[in-house]
Amino acid sequence: MKKLILIQNDYSGAGKSTVVRLFRRYLANHHVANQFVLLSEDRRTIEPDVIHMDPSEIEVEADSLVDLIDKADITVMELAAGMGEFFLRQYEQHELNEIFQQMGVETMVVVPVNNDRESFDSVTDAAEVYSDNVQYLIAHNTTSAYTEDTNAWDVSYAARVMDMFEAVELRFPEANIEMQQVFRQRQTTLAKAMLDTDPEATFGKECGKWLRRAIGQVETARQYVFGDHFRSLAEPDKPTRKPRAKKKELALA
Repeated sequence: MKKLILIQNDYSGAGKSTVVRLFRRYLANHHVANQFVLLSEDRRTIEPDVIHMDPSEIEVEADSLVDLIDKADITVMELAAGMGEFFLRQYEQHELNEIFQQMGVETMVVVPVNNDRESFDSVTDAAEVYSDNVQYLIAHNTTSAYTEDTNAWDVSYAARVMDMFEAVELRFPEANIEMQQVFRQRQTTLAKAMLDTDPEATFGKECGKWLRRAIGQVETARQYVFGDHFRSLAEPDKPTRKPRAKKKELALA
């Protein structure tokens, strides 16, 4: 069965790019075969090894999307800002749920959120369309700009909906003050820092600590997120040792 992982939230600043790049780094570290797709109107945002898909390619018919998903066991598809609502419409219009089921595609919807209640809207929007036809993962990305209402998610309607669908939640660490200062000095962001081959060497030890903790969060849910097609070449299966046969005791004459 193939795995399609949709990462979406039309709310700016929810942490979508950070989650996508963590997934990319995690899969690359384990040498797991996959493909990353970006649904976007802007080709200038394309990163190396990411396949660009223009919305027009699926607006009329879904064949191009179906063919693309069929090329890999694991497809991670980021829906750029503004594309979440668009994809939901196409999902209903083209009856993609039935198509994916016929293809043997298991779908997961990852919705990054922060402590701003407006970032929860994409959660309920997704649930209304995907319903129980997909698995859900809520990726919490706490940022310093949204720390006043730290329990906003726990008391929200979106949280109750996700409880009903038995969604899994990951809580990524917050970038501390030292990291934020370094990012301001370098005129970059956490999401952009995740593109660096060695963030610790470039942005300091705190960034390295953050990355290890964040990767650890992905590790805790790797089977749920990536499914049976996750076969790490970085961790080769150890051959099973055959038990040694016990020596026969010689009877004393």
